[in-house]
Amino acid sequence: MKKTENKKTKVKGNKKPFFTISKKILALSLLPMIIVCALVATVGAKALETGIEKQIEQSLQIVGVSVDETYTNLYEGDYTRDKGGKVRKGGTSISGETQLIDGLQEKTGFQVSFLYGNMRLITTLTKPEGGRINGTALEDDVYAQIQTGEALFLTDCNISEVDYYVYYQPLINSDGSVIGAIEVATPMQNVKDTISMQVKDIILIAVACVLVAATLVSVLSRSMVKTMKKTKHFLGRIVNGELDAEPDEKQCRKKDELGDVYRISVKLQKTLRSIVTEIKDSADDLTASSNKLIKMAQDTQESVNDVYHAVGEISDGARNQANETTDANENVVRIGEQIEYISEEVKSLTDYAGRMAEAEKASEEIMKELNGSNESTKESVLRVAEQITDMNGAIQNITKAVSMIQDIADETDLLSLNASIEAARAGEAGRGFAVVAEQISKLADQSKRSATEIEQIIQNIMESSGRMVEIMGEVEANMNHQQSKLEETGVKTAAVADGVENSLQHIDGIREKMDVLGQSGSAIRDVVEGLSAISEQNAASADSTMQAAHGMSDTMTELMNSSENLLALADKLEKVLDVFKV
Repeated sequence: MKKTENKKTKVKGNKKPFFTISKKILALSLLPMIIVCALVATVGAKALETGIEKQIEQSLQIVGVSVDETYTNLYEGDYTRDKGGKVRKGGTSISGETQLIDGLQEKTGFQVSFLYGNMRLITTLTKPEGGRINGTALEDDVYAQIQTGEALFLTDCNISEVDYYVYYQPLINSDGSVIGAIEVATPMQNVKDTISMQVKDIILIAVACVLVAATLVSVLSRSMVKTMKKTKHFLGRIVNGELDAEPDEKQCRKKDELGDVYRISVKLQKTLRSIVTEIKDSADDLTASSNKLIKMAQDTQESVNDVYHAVGEISDGARNQANETTDANENVVRIGEQIEYISEEVKSLTDYAGRMAEAEKASEEIMKELNGSNESTKESVLRVAEQITDMNGAIQNITKAVSMIQDIADETDLLSLNASIEAARAGEAGRGFAVVAEQISKLADQSKRSATEIEQIIQNIMESSGRMVEIMGEVEANMNHQQSKLEETGVKTAAVADGVENSLQHIDGIREKMDVLGQSGSAIRDVVEGLSAISEQNAASADSTMQAAHGMSDTMTELMNSSENLLALADKLEKVLDVFKV
């Protein structure tokens, strides 16, 4: 299995990756440089374009100002248009006069136009098919900017299907009005061609720098990769078990980080060689010790088996004796337990009989007290019945009084009504008497209502009293029945007392005989227990000896198995270590 893994590792290691470390180093070195060169080319081209446009603007401005100054110096006065449509500067007509602008175009290469208003009056600009573009107009937004009186510079301005850089120098009369402008233009294509050539030069220089840097990085990376390959080859030999490989002294003397890695690999080889050598020596010693241990375990196992069989026979005899003694002891113990149980039962029976006698005496006293209490209760019930009867009579008297109150209330109410009628007849003189009559009527009504409520309460009391009388009758009947039962209970209690007395006498005789039997059983149990203890001790000793022998036998078996496993492990370790060459 180890050899197979080594082969797989070796095959995988020999497969050359596409993106090698040298390519990574080259990419890491060149990529920033390429980015910087691209940025420099882009920024340089933009700066170059901006600078050239600034120079063109200045050149166009010089030409435009020169034309304006020339017209001003040559011709005095303002710009005007006569009735014939010709443009004059002062008293001189300049319409159709192209000598000045043609001369400037020939010397400077710039196209010059004289604008009056929004129209090109004279110009050096031509059409694609030939002929000047005199009379063409400017765009409105461009002319609106010229009208402000400020000079105007435009890039990418299309005139007659050609892109130009254009500069407009306003023409201003003495009154401050803007009557037109001097237009100076140069084609953009010439400038773009110049910029393209210079940008190409910049790119060529950048590419040359990158190629030089790539060559230097490639040389350095190859040196580094060569060192790493030697380190990889050296580690590969260690992985394959070749611990006797000789290191490259040249690589060991290198002072860089790769030299440190190679030296650490050499130290790893030496450390592994020392470890493998010690393991091989230990494996040999382990094999010899395992063989000796197996031989000792086998001899000890045979001795232990002999002891185990001998102790087994002794243990069987002791166990049989212990079992027989145990059976006898159990029988004696059961007899003793039965005697103790009977003694306890007799004792309990004596206690129960004594408590029954005491209870019987207490019952007699209680019966006497109960008879007396029953008589007292009966008398109390009779007195309560008499009181209820008297209360009923008093309630009847109250009922009569309530009826009388109701009659008086009715008569009072009638009198108050008559008084109210008389007071009404008397008018103002009887008003006070009417108030008194009204109050008397209210009191009569209130007395009537109170009498009705008292009558209802008395009715409820009468009903409750009637029920109490009935209950007292039932209680009296129950008391009479209870008295007869108490008398029967007294007769039966006397008969129980005689039986309890006879039982106590017979129980005392049984207890004396059980005491003698218990003493004899205790003596027999002590003898059997001593014999049983000795037998159990012999059996336990035999079992302990047998278990110890059995445990020793198991230990020897485990020891022998472990020794065999240890020997197999030592053999396996030697086979694994055969891979290493020290």
